[in-house]
Amino acid sequence: MSIEDRKHYGEIILNLIDNSMMRKGYLTTAMGVGGRELKFRLENMLFSFKTTGKRYVVSLLVSILIIVSGLTAACNVVPGDVTGGNEPFVVYLKEDGLYYSHLSDGEETRIHEGKEFGYPLISKTGDYVAYINGEDICIYDMKNGGYEKIAEKSVHFDNFYDWIDGKTIIYSDDGPGFKIYNASAKETKEHLDEYYYENFKALNDNTVYGKKIDKWTDSDGDFVAIKAIAEIDLSDYSPEDKKFGIETAIEAKKPEGSELGYNPTISKVSEDGRYVFIMEKFASGSISADYAGIGLYDTKEKIHVDFTDIYGMEGGGLAYGDEGEELVVLPFVNNLTVNPKNRDLIGVIKGGFREKFMNKEAVLLNINDDKTCEITNFMDKDLVAMTPSFTLDGEKLLYSATKSVDPKVITDSNGAYRTWESQPHNIYEYDIKSSEIKKVTESEHFDFMPIGISGSAILFCRSEDVRISTGEGHHSLIKLINGKEEVLVDNIVINSLTDKNIDIFL
Repeated sequence: MSIEDRKHYGEIILNLIDNSMMRKGYLTTAMGVGGRELKFRLENMLFSFKTTGKRYVVSLLVSILIIVSGLTAACNVVPGDVTGGNEPFVVYLKEDGLYYSHLSDGEETRIHEGKEFGYPLISKTGDYVAYINGEDICIYDMKNGGYEKIAEKSVHFDNFYDWIDGKTIIYSDDGPGFKIYNASAKETKEHLDEYYYENFKALNDNTVYGKKIDKWTDSDGDFVAIKAIAEIDLSDYSPEDKKFGIETAIEAKKPEGSELGYNPTISKVSEDGRYVFIMEKFASGSISADYAGIGLYDTKEKIHVDFTDIYGMEGGGLAYGDEGEELVVLPFVNNLTVNPKNRDLIGVIKGGFREKFMNKEAVLLNINDDKTCEITNFMDKDLVAMTPSFTLDGEKLLYSATKSVDPKVITDSNGAYRTWESQPHNIYEYDIKSSEIKKVTESEHFDFMPIGISGSAILFCRSEDVRISTGEGHHSLIKLINGKEEVLVDNIVINSLTDKNIDIFL
């Protein structure tokens, strides 16, 4: 290079370092040097002697190795498709508050001090985090720090808020209707009618699905009934009436006579917004706690399909401990996952009855063009599974599994649960193309809730000395890269039966 080109190259290096210090850049690992080494490097570059051919070849090979190793290290940590410009991070609970940590270094930042927190939900661009503090809905500003309370006395049971985009949230409080709040502009729009709303899932900027609920009081007491899964059109708003356009997507049924009724519940939405996956539930607290069916609503064709046919099961149902061939699941959100690259492929934990220690099998559900479905079984029958999740490329299904406890020898349900809790739970990986199963972790602890964070890295929860019934145990978030484990954050509050106290932005 000429001296001018060398000066320009030196300025590029300095600018890269300045930028990486500001943004914690991933692809600048080779720039991580002190001031003295940097000064030596720049002086050597500007005033170096002519390099021999042999030294040039050696230097070129070393440079290639540095670049390749730097890119490999970055790709092992950084997701392949990062949304927006924010660095990937995870939000979680600890005994003294709500926290977040970046996936790159695990450095903790407390969002809100206190004890009563739950339902953290990150906006689609990673700029805000919504969460519950007691009964209040709060929003934390990731860029500027600080939080604000946007609603009080939110006492709903299902997902009662969801991010529509990077800065706008839909939510409900303890009154009828719902609200739309722009966290950047600090502006609110209200929808006012006689119904209550919850279980929101936003498809895009204009369309949200949610439960529409009727509440009334008469001489016999207070009553609640699910009316429908409603489609909310955010582009259709009347400021005078304070109402958005709302249509019925799936109609619910009240219990009547010997019929139990039907309560559809939104579980997940496909990445492209085409399918809304439904937990098909009876309007019965005891039965719906033991099993639910799987269905979908096609938002384009406006049709609802029940894969399980729970209406056909209403007369006979399931026998206790019966595995059967029915596509039944426990109605937990983390029992179902949608392939990020193929909406026609979902992973579910199949098996009825609320006991986690038996009859819980990870399966693939393949949805055909005519909306029929096929089940692909691949698990060892001696294992029970939980918390399925696809890798980011959609090529593998991750899940947690342990040995099942035989229901035929159960004399004490609490003892059976304790046996299940104390067994090693490990993370498994099912390769969809090759049908091969790989055991990813080999710990003696309770590993669950795996999340793919890059092509070769996953994040999962590990609990030691776990006791589900009391919430006891030591809980950590573990980052696994090419078989090597690293504790990202320690001493968190987590529950293996739900994913409502952790959220991740990739």
